[in-house]
Amino acid sequence: MTHETIRRFSYPERIVHWAVGASFVFLLLTGLAFSYPALFWVTTVVGGGASARLLHPWVGAVFATALVAMVVVWIRDMRLDAGDWAWLRAVRHYAARRHERVPPAGKYNAGQKAFFWLQSVFGVLLVVSGVPLWFPDGGLGVTFGPDFLGAMRLLHYLGALGGGLLLIVHIYLGTIAYPGTARGMIDGQVTRRWARHHHPRWDGPRGT
Repeated sequence: MTHETIRRFSYPERIVHWAVGASFVFLLLTGLAFSYPALFWVTTVVGGGASARLLHPWVGAVFATALVAMVVVWIRDMRLDAGDWAWLRAVRHYAARRHERVPPAGKYNAGQKAFFWLQSVFGVLLVVSGVPLWFPDGGLGVTFGPDFLGAMRLLHYLGALGGGLLLIVHIYLGTIAYPGTARGMIDGQVTRRWARHHHPRWDGPRGT
């Protein structure tokens, strides 16, 4: 019974998750390479700087499409209810692993829901600021001035910085901090013991 598994994520959900994640990592790494000469060597992975500059906006289009799909797939599950606000007020106990003092979570705890909303905001910021940077010279029928493009670069940088920091936290929590979590996004399964411990209000596969 301890090692019995249940489905947490469907195949389409996992595809959407990895499409968002992989495209964002590519954009983050190439964007850092463009911004910091010491990291320009990263572009050699995709054939050099010219290839990276060509691919960056197109992968951005993939990211934008996957981001929309992510919102469509998960927005209903990410609504914060009274139990979630109570969970957030007890987040210090969650961080300290005093789980007995943390309100029980459903399929997603409030921290995961907050991550979804914050990462969505940063994603939209990246897309909205990235479009004029892709077509700075009138490709959209509008010629953007240097002040506007400078503001878009700043917003693009802030979106990448915020999203990158959240990604680090996301990976840490899903692997080192809470072993067994990442498996849900690999083969879609988690152990029933894991589910009962971390998401006791979740009713199992019927909640997916």
